Amino acid sequence: MKKFRLLLLALSIAGGMTTACHSAHNQEAEENHDEHATIEKQTYTIYDRNNRYELFFESTPFIENEKAELLVHVTRLPEYKPLQQGSLKLLHNNKLVASANQPEVPGIFHLAFSPKNTGSIDLKMELTDKGVPVLFPLNDINVYENHDAFHESQQEHHENAKAIAFLKEEAWKIDFSVAPVKEEPFFEIIKTSGEIMPAQGDEIVVTAKHRGTVLLGGTQLLSGEPVKKNEELMTLSASLLDGNLNQDYLKAKAAYDKASQNYQRSKQLIEDRLITQTEFRSAEAEFRSAKAVYENISRFHTTQGERIVAPQNGFIKECLVSEGQFVQAGQALMVITQNRKLTLRADVPQKDYARLPSVFSANFITPYDQRIHSVDNLDGRKITFGKSTLDKTFFTPVYFEVINTENLIPGSYVEVYLKAGSFQNALAIPLSSLMEEQGNFYVFVQKNGEEYLKRYITPGRNDGERLEVLSGLEAGERVVAKGAYRVKLASMSGTAPAHNHNH
Repeated sequence: MKKFRLLLLALSIAGGMTTACHSAHNQEAEENHDEHATIEKQTYTIYDRNNRYELFFESTPFIENEKAELLVHVTRLPEYKPLQQGSLKLLHNNKLVASANQPEVPGIFHLAFSPKNTGSIDLKMELTDKGVPVLFPLNDINVYENHDAFHESQQEHHENAKAIAFLKEEAWKIDFSVAPVKEEPFFEIIKTSGEIMPAQGDEIVVTAKHRGTVLLGGTQLLSGEPVKKNEELMTLSASLLDGNLNQDYLKAKAAYDKASQNYQRSKQLIEDRLITQTEFRSAEAEFRSAKAVYENISRFHTTQGERIVAPQNGFIKECLVSEGQFVQAGQALMVITQNRKLTLRADVPQKDYARLPSVFSANFITPYDQRIHSVDNLDGRKITFGKSTLDKTFFTPVYFEVINTENLIPGSYVEVYLKAGSFQNALAIPLSSLMEEQGNFYVFVQKNGEEYLKRYITPGRNDGERLEVLSGLEAGERVVAKGAYRVKLASMSGTAPAHNHNH
């Protein structure tokens, strides 16, 4: 209520009102009012049907023929950030009773409303964000005859559970979110480890076609460097030894020149019918063969030696040679990967071998960013599973192919949650909601927009992303999914919900 009194005081000063001297009686009345300040308010939290906005407002009591001041907090979901621009209307019987064309500060609107009759009324709030209206029904709102009636109703509905205050302004500043408790399909889970590997055909090994000395030309061929198809990577200089490119090039050129001259002469002779068709076709075949050999060698030949070019677009995975190194024909020079398709290998212990035929998908966590990835979200599929254990291990592999749309790093070892068997419905929450205290597990349940309750639960299985809840929660409740540790710190401060917003 302090914020409402400050707000009303500011409005009074703006209207030119003056203050009177305070008597002892007035001071006593003010102290008595402060004693009731913590309950001299009412709060509501509602969500739109598409779960894109959270609307939380607190107000002075709805008293007949008395102006109620409303502070409305609008949060965009799922990012849980304040609405920066937009307008808000309050409707009663589909008639406009209050409006705000823009938030006073990001995410917070101020409205005022004077109800005319006691009893239960239905209101609506209409939020307009980027020209799109969103309705929030407020049903069965109580209007009281006086403040005593309001206080009496609050005492009747007072909860004994200690609420933890965590203001919207604090939640908006951090990585915070609230998620509903849902009843949804949950599968059997096999938790294991695995590795992200390049998919077959996604990597190409560049080899030397002739022997020679490696010349990098001052370029840095480092792992991760992007390359384009037919881009020159290095040169193999010609040597005086047999089998180098210069010798092959000169031989091919001489053979091509000789075959070309013979072919041109044969065309003239066949016109004069001085040679047979068989002799002409033989000269033509010799020419075409020599031409193909010469053109193939010419593609990679320079005055310095053999040009080594990238056979495809991609990235350098590894350079296997260094400047000045002598290489033989067929020796591997470099590995180029497209990094587009990857293979996830999960290593399953022997005790779970019988369940491998029912494995159909997987989630996995990468160690370098602790992100959860889903095979399904990566357009992946199960390829196969091993029929025997890997060499020198006691594990059987399961392979998945995925499209690398999330910057996965080949060679990374990951934590894998295999999904197997048939599903059953279960209450599920984000795994990030779970907190632990001396072997006991709990979550923070949202009581209203800025108050949370600590609730102990019995956890079940998890797939790396979701947690099965065996007891302690009900479908439809909302729990803190991100930022639970900050709520825990707020609970340790020992302060009661004060609702003192500074705008």
